[in-house]
Amino acid sequence: MIKKTIIPAIASGLLMHASPAVLAMQLEEVVVTARKVEENLQDVPIAVSAFTGNDLESKGLTNIAQVGNFTPGLEMDPTAAISGSSAAITTFIRGIGVSDFLLTIDPGVGLYVDNVYVSRSVGGLVDLLDVERVEVLKGPQGTLFGRNTIGGAISIVSKKPAEEMGGSMAANFGTDNRLDLRARIDLPINDQWLSSLSFSSKTQDGYGVRLAAPADYIPLQIPAGTAPDAYDNGVLYGKGDKLGEINTQSGRAKLFYTGDNLEALLSLDASRARETAPVSTLLGFTPTYEAGTALSNAYNAFATGGDAPANRLVFDERWITGDRHSTYGNAPSHSDYDLFGVSLTLDWDIGEVGVKSITAYRDLDSDFGRDGDSSPIVLDHTRNKYSHEQFSQEFQFTGLAFDDKLNWLAGLYYFKEEGYDRVQVPLALEGDLALAGVPGAVFNLWLDEANDVENTSKAAFAQATYELTDSLSATFGLRHTEDEKTYRPTHVTLGVAPLILLIDEKTVEFSDTSPRFSVDYRWSDEVFTYFSYSEGFKSGGFTGRTVDPKDGARPFDPEEAETMEIGFKLDFNLMRINGAIFSTDYTDLQVINQEGITPITVNAGSSEINGLELEVLVQPVESLTIMAGYSYLDAKYNEITDPNATITADFDFSNTPENSFNLVVDYSIDLKSGAEVNLHADYSWKDDHFNDAENTPLLAQEAFGLLGLSATYTADDHWTFVAGVSNATDEYYLYSGFSQPGVGFVEGSYNRGREWYFTSKYNF
Repeated sequence: MIKKTIIPAIASGLLMHASPAVLAMQLEEVVVTARKVEENLQDVPIAVSAFTGNDLESKGLTNIAQVGNFTPGLEMDPTAAISGSSAAITTFIRGIGVSDFLLTIDPGVGLYVDNVYVSRSVGGLVDLLDVERVEVLKGPQGTLFGRNTIGGAISIVSKKPAEEMGGSMAANFGTDNRLDLRARIDLPINDQWLSSLSFSSKTQDGYGVRLAAPADYIPLQIPAGTAPDAYDNGVLYGKGDKLGEINTQSGRAKLFYTGDNLEALLSLDASRARETAPVSTLLGFTPTYEAGTALSNAYNAFATGGDAPANRLVFDERWITGDRHSTYGNAPSHSDYDLFGVSLTLDWDIGEVGVKSITAYRDLDSDFGRDGDSSPIVLDHTRNKYSHEQFSQEFQFTGLAFDDKLNWLAGLYYFKEEGYDRVQVPLALEGDLALAGVPGAVFNLWLDEANDVENTSKAAFAQATYELTDSLSATFGLRHTEDEKTYRPTHVTLGVAPLILLIDEKTVEFSDTSPRFSVDYRWSDEVFTYFSYSEGFKSGGFTGRTVDPKDGARPFDPEEAETMEIGFKLDFNLMRINGAIFSTDYTDLQVINQEGITPITVNAGSSEINGLELEVLVQPVESLTIMAGYSYLDAKYNEITDPNATITADFDFSNTPENSFNLVVDYSIDLKSGAEVNLHADYSWKDDHFNDAENTPLLAQEAFGLLGLSATYTADDHWTFVAGVSNATDEYYLYSGFSQPGVGFVEGSYNRGREWYFTSKYNF
């Protein structure tokens, strides 16, 4: 009896001195679809963080990666290391995720847009256009969600067309000539047919400065006829454009039909970007550089030798600028993409059974590249021409049984994707050009690697919740998945003495059955608790990079996670507190490992992740709202099983700060004129952590905090004006980086810094 009454008693003590007006206040109900049906967030036995469209606007968030600053246990980077793509995303939840962007490895956190799985890192930096809410589900979600949700799932739900004609237009001006334009219009056709159109354009100047090479340095050109086509007829040197610019346009169109027993939603979306690559600079050298075993040492030996031209440059400390936002890199560094998606959702009410069909197709073409060595020398450049398309079909069946005490859902899922990624990597090319005038004469390391993949996934799933009593419920779910992956690598070197590194075709199959069980108990209207056990599975794949000749493609195995979680959700008039304590056994981890000059993916070993999360929402008076979140993560390797692994059991997990917290305060003031002013402040703090699995010291980020401030003036039902500053204290932090010991350098990317903005919005 003590357990049943202690928490309500504490809450009563907190509220006993509140006025009648305060006691009458209610926090806004948050509706989520974490279990594929609409439910109050406080009734869901899952750790979920939810953000409404208004939440995102008040924080000034415009892309999905920024949500990571306000979600306990979630880390999101707006690029993928070693890619040069501004459209890629790196996501970790509770220490589980993947930092590689290759087609041959799947993400560890599932991203869903209107219930459609986005299967690749490239193209995953979704613009928050026309969003109704964002849900972050933590821990394995394999029972109900499509694929590879071993760490969790991020679900973006866009707005449906409204029943009345209306819309909004907004313009945002800010730092570095930032100009964001957004518009939405709802166009009802009749009582049954509704439609909407939305558009977004975001432009901003780059903040990464390219420094000029020494005046006596003459770049070497590739003779006509020897240039690989992926490098634009031998053009290896860029135009000097600033890195980190933004130039993206997105649009969405929706058509919604409502009948007697049928709802249909057709959605089309498209995005286009023509940007420079994320800012990257040379941080320093790897230990092998000093030991004389890296490629850079071999190049320097040539550059200082008697046969080298007098104006050849060596790769050394002179190229470390000491400034986060400047680089001597001069390669073509860009990030272009064209994305198109279409989905059709049909929702039937057939007697006692509901049937939902979700059919979707997405297509992406992207071209991106970077100067990895951040020097005028062509020591390590990359250029990717990347294309991908996917098709998915999901059927869901829902119903009630046993006097409505059993709520069940069952479904079938089919997914197919095809992708082609051709990467060109000239390594120490200037040595070849200076001595023989053609690639491959000395180092023979101009890599031309094409990865062609074709993957199919099939799954059947079911989940049922039974109300044992009015207060006690139990849920059991099961999902069986079968994956088939075909990989066709064509990896060669170019030049006068070309090599075949790997040409193969290999198919592997993986299968898994993942259960989920939970029991929840509602102690009172205010107090809800649960215990859950869930398993997650992330499919295996292939190593997608080769430098030395190989006999065949190298696969790696799936990874698995088993999580036990105890959670509570407290909901009082003035306060909402949600928390979870969890423990995860994480096995066959897929980590990036260095083999000589090549970063590859291996199953490194097993680990255990323990932690807790807490989210608090308080409204002590009607005009003041306070939100806070905290995460503690204790992630440890139990053993390292790969004999060639470059990590040991005492290494830290990458992208996993031990502690993180955030605080958001909103205060509204009603003016006599009828207008309203809202003052907003948010602060997010992350503990020190590493940006790579190998714990490279130069890629360690010390603890830091970010402060955001804004003031919103709502004049009437039509006009709203916002003035704000993000990162008000001008903190700089390393959000991505890569250590390349085979070549001998470490590169890293830092944030833009403090930014101001002003927004005007008109509703009609």
